[in-house]
Amino acid sequence: MVFLGGSTIKTEISIRPTSLRLELINELEFLVFGNQRVTQVRLAEIINKQPLLLVAYQGAQPVGFKFGYVIPDTQTFFSWLGGVQQSYRRQGIAQQLLNYQENTALGMGLDKIYFTTFDRFPAMISLGKKNGYRLIRSELDEGELKYWYEKFLSKS
Repeated sequence: MVFLGGSTIKTEISIRPTSLRLELINELEFLVFGNQRVTQVRLAEIINKQPLLLVAYQGAQPVGFKFGYVIPDTQTFFSWLGGVQQSYRRQGIAQQLLNYQENTALGMGLDKIYFTTFDRFPAMISLGKKNGYRLIRSELDEGELKYWYEKFLSKS
């Protein structure tokens, strides 16, 4: 929802799988995080791992994304990167992206999803817990707590 002068307007969001292009991924990272981590080398490593890039759009404007891939020789999907642009947060967009990703992973015949996150992303920790992800590991990573969460997918 968007708040304008005390009124609330529902924001129509569409989630679409999108082809992997480094420029788009970097644009999405910058939009959400203010920096870029994905390189051409990293993308080349992922390309053969059944990657999935989901983009949330308001009209033609990207406002969030989720990017992950299948861990080779497993039935596990790693939700690697994702987030929602600051001005679009707290509107359920991350939940929509997560639901789409889980449904796609199920459709691929996978039985588990995991993600990692850090203390500085409490909304991601909360979203994971709310959706049945359980903490399986934590450790210090360059002075910051890093968490691993996983969820077994239900075929029901």
